[in-house]
Amino acid sequence: MDMKDLMYSEIDQLGRDFIKTKINDNILNSEGIIKQIFEKCVKSRGTQNLTPSEFISLAESLMHYLLAITITPSQRKITINKIEISILVPSAGGLKNGGDRVLVIQFLKGDKIENEHTVSDLLEIQPTVDNIWLVSYCPVITLFPLKNFVINTSSIETNELVQPFSRLMIQVNAFLNKINYTGFRIL
Repeated sequence: MDMKDLMYSEIDQLGRDFIKTKINDNILNSEGIIKQIFEKCVKSRGTQNLTPSEFISLAESLMHYLLAITITPSQRKITINKIEISILVPSAGGLKNGGDRVLVIQFLKGDKIENEHTVSDLLEIQPTVDNIWLVSYCPVITLFPLKNFVINTSSIETNELVQPFSRLMIQVNAFLNKINYTGFRIL
């Protein structure tokens, strides 16, 4: 079973309506939901260990699902200037005006050199460094101070830029509140 199928199986067991209701009641509940789904997926795989790449695929699929059920304004898997971006919040339209109202979330699946190239490409698209967020298995070191959401929380040291992946939905919601997004959304 691939990671996406495994994730949806665990979501079905937990209950799609339950997940949606809990998160819509309070965005802070998303942290526990994300942790719970991750734990269930890892346990379902039994003794077979998940690779960092599988964890990233699971995280990306889960984020796409959560953005969809909460009707969070976003574009997923969009290509700009031949660069595939994992997620844009709220949309690519704001990049034309300097990018301070657009969040780029990139799931890093490559090695260190690939990741450096990806970050360099992202900086060409999104000039506002604070609005480029990376999701990785372990913390990544970049030339610029970028927010990094990490799946392997045992590798997180005290650093405000490095946070657990389970907090990503909370931070996306905070970003939308900060830019005073007035479009349609449930949260």
